[in-house]
Parts: sequence; C-alpha cells; structure tokens
Amino acid sequence: MVFHILGSSIASLNEIEETAPFTSDAEYFLVKNFINNTNFFEWDQATHTSYFKKLKDAVVINVPKLNEMAYEQVELASVPFLTFVSNKDPKGETANYSFVLRGYVRHWLGNVWAEYDRVKLLDLFDTTAEATPAPAPARVQAGSRS
Repeated sequence: MVFHILGSSIASLNEIEETAPFTSDAEYFLVKNFINNTNFFEWDQATHTSYFKKLKDAVVINVPKLNEMAYEQVELASVPFLTFVSNKDPKGETANYSFVLRGYVRHWLGNVWAEYDRVKLLDLFDTTAEATPAPAPARVQAGSRS
C-alpha cells in the first residue's frame, strides 16, 4: 500500500510518473494535501489529466484545507488533532484551547475521515489482516514431552 502525498507543484506531480514503475502491484493512493488555497491544476484539464490518469488504479484522496489559525494553534499546542479537539494538553490534562478553533479542527477531522470512508480505507486494512494467515499452532506428538 502506497500513499503518495502530493503538493500542487509540477515537481510533485512529476513524482507520479517517477514512482509508477515501482507501484504496479500495490494499492496506490494519490493524496492531494490542500495545505493552502491552492489547486492541483484542475483549471487546466489537459495538465491535470496528463498526471492523474497515468495510474489507472490509483485512488485519489483529498485532504481538505484546515483553517490556518486552527492549524497554527494545534502546532503550538504540540498535540495530535484529536487531542486538541478533546481540549487536552501534551500531558493529557485539561487545556484551555479555543472552543471555536477546536470546532474547526473537529469539522476538518470529520471531513478527512469521511474521505477515508469514501475510499474504504479501513476495509483495505481488514482485507490485509484476513489475507495474512495466522501461524499454525505448534503440534505436540503423543508421548513427547514439551
């Protein structure tokens, strides 16, 4: 399973072609990370298609943009997004983060999780777990001592 995190530059998009030969037998996800108000050449359909259609089985995941101030506060708090939403500091104690900014992060996380659900990401992990056989239990022969 490959998650290719893309920026909106041509150099980042060129990586799609560079990695293609190494991903033919993998689940391949192109992750559009909207860290700012940019786009991935949707305005130029020829450019967009020339990059995003190179991998016929690739699945595109769109990580939406998080409000800049909310992102900055999560960074300053030095906690994961869900911990910030839960109003906890790095030690797990109650913090005093902005209710509004926590709401922005909560909404953003919901959108990210909805995107994971859309591509059935967790199903892939379940399938992988089922496809990996459990080791056979050790057999003890009758009359032997273990």
